[in-house]
Amino acid sequence: MDSRTAQPRTRPPCTPTAAAFFDVEGTLLAVPELPESHHDGPGPPLGRLWHAPVLAALHDHAARGHLVVLVTPSSAGAVAPVARELGADAVLCARPRAPMTGQGKGYAARALLREHALLAADCYAYADEAADLPLLAEVGNPVVVGDDPVLLRHARRGNWARLPAPVPREM
Repeated sequence: MDSRTAQPRTRPPCTPTAAAFFDVEGTLLAVPELPESHHDGPGPPLGRLWHAPVLAALHDHAARGHLVVLVTPSSAGAVAPVARELGADAVLCARPRAPMTGQGKGYAARALLREHALLAADCYAYADEAADLPLLAEVGNPVVVGDDPVLLRHARRGNWARLPAPVPREM
C-alpha cells in the first residue's frame, strides 16, 4: 500500500492488546493545523498533506490490530473526515471547556488506556512538539517526529524512537 494514501483498512478480528496515539497536526499531517475547510465539515482530500512515515506507521499499527487513536486540539467535527478516511478507532479532541492540549492529552490517553485495560508499556505515541510531552510520557514506546529540541533531549535520555520532520507543504 502506498503510504502517501489514507486507504480504508480492515481490522483483524481481535481485541486490541495495544494502542497507538497519533497527534494529528504537524505529526500525521505535514501542516500545523487542519485546513480551514475541514473545520466546517469535509474539505478537500488530504492526500498530499499526509506525513508519509507517520501514515505508514499508522497503517502498520492497524495491521497489527492495535487501537488507532487520533489526538487533536481541533473539534470533533473538524477531525471527523480525517478519522473516517483513516479508519481510526478513537479520537481524543477538544470539547467545550476541555481543550485537548498539553497535559490534557496525557490525561485523555491515560483514561483511554484504563477504559480498554491496555498496558501503557505496550502502547505507542507519535508527536512533534514539546507541548505533546504529556502524551508521549503516557506510553512505553514514544516516537518523536521532527526536530523539537525539548523532545529530542527526552528522546536521547529515554532512547525513544524518532521519525523525520515532515516537509512543509502548502494547504
